[in-house]
Amino acid sequence: MDSIWLLPLTLLAIVLSWPAWRTPVARWSAERNSPQALTLQPDRISLVRVAEPAWKNPYPRDTADLQLAAAGFVESGAYVVREVAGLTLGLYAHPAERAYAVIYDHARSGAWVEFVTRYDDGTLANYATLEPMDVDVPEGSVHVAAPELSVGELWKRMLAERPQRPMRECSRAAAARDFERGYAESMEHHKRIAPAGTETPRDDVEQVA
Repeated sequence: MDSIWLLPLTLLAIVLSWPAWRTPVARWSAERNSPQALTLQPDRISLVRVAEPAWKNPYPRDTADLQLAAAGFVESGAYVVREVAGLTLGLYAHPAERAYAVIYDHARSGAWVEFVTRYDDGTLANYATLEPMDVDVPEGSVHVAAPELSVGELWKRMLAERPQRPMRECSRAAAARDFERGYAESMEHHKRIAPAGTETPRDDVEQVA
């Protein structure tokens, strides 16, 4: 597995329709690997590019967009996730620094940003504006949650701290494909390591047409 991202952790909260997923972190951390919860998620997702995205949180999205442009990121487009209602993504790439940036925008969960660098050895460096929480990443990986930092500040911190070892290439043309592939590989990873857990009620799930 060479492109595992943290996407299932983010999408699990959205698919299970938790109104404010940053608050019940303890409950979410305990249940995220439940086999029943994972079963309710699609094994794969499809990104659909949209020319005029309906951003639910336009101000934080626009602010993040400006800071990403100032940092040298190029936009790869705005997308909706076919299998997850209410989620819009802004994908960006910084080929010279071999990093992707993702703006997540959801009607109930708000807006947040993640930076991801993937390494040749299968590890990753992930820096996010999310609240700290327990996450599963490949051994040897780095995950930092720093909601107190601006997008620009977080990017500078990532550049200063991320491990300096061979990094995988990235490009604006490959961003959507790598996102979809990373999700599929992440789901496989989490299902493989998921412990036995309590059953997650199906009526908690947001139905996607």
